[in-house]
Amino acid sequence: MAVRRVVLWDVDHTLIDTGGVGRELAARAFERTTGMPMREQATIDGITEAVIFRETSKLHGLTTTRDDFEEFAEALTAAHVESSEELRARGHGLAGAAAALDRLSRTPDVTQTVVSGNVRAVAKIKLNVFGLDRHIVWECGAYGEDADERPDLVRVALRRATEHLDWELTPQDAVVVGDTPADVSAALEVGVPLIAVASGRFSAEDLRAAGASRVVSDLRDAEQIAHWVTAL
Repeated sequence: MAVRRVVLWDVDHTLIDTGGVGRELAARAFERTTGMPMREQATIDGITEAVIFRETSKLHGLTTTRDDFEEFAEALTAAHVESSEELRARGHGLAGAAAALDRLSRTPDVTQTVVSGNVRAVAKIKLNVFGLDRHIVWECGAYGEDADERPDLVRVALRRATEHLDWELTPQDAVVVGDTPADVSAALEVGVPLIAVASGRFSAEDLRAAGASRVVSDLRDAEQIAHWVTAL
């Protein structure tokens, strides 16, 4: 019997690089929402969009509500729609991302989804722009509007995948693939196996220090990724 797996992909710096466009669009959405230029942005690596917006607002002396965040999320989505061509021109899918997604799509009983700090609409736009969305089952994922903390996003995805696929899904039936220590700690906290990818701002040594035992420099070895997904 084939092993069932749900792959929980991170987006930024795991599958794609926006080439700086992402921060510019966040600044545009921030100003549309608050009426203030975004002078600085809170730390973003591995953090959910709701937390980034709240903490960035604090840096500007603002206290925000959930309604404010939802307005920001709508503005951020609109900015990505408006600038999708610029995103395509300046950003890129990361090495091996398309091949890894395609290879896993041919693996029996493997479902691929996204666990990302991005809001769902933005995650969909980003992957669509680079042609990386066709194997993603969005209903199984978890996104920046779903929880503040990364481990909770993993838990939300496990619950949604269980409901959508009608599987008896345990944490050991999923695999997190991400590029930050936050991805590593979330997987470890929830008990989900992990493949760490040193394709972003953190080195392989950083990811191992955070607790990752399986680390790759990029996704170009699709066969290795597929082997780990099914063997973990």
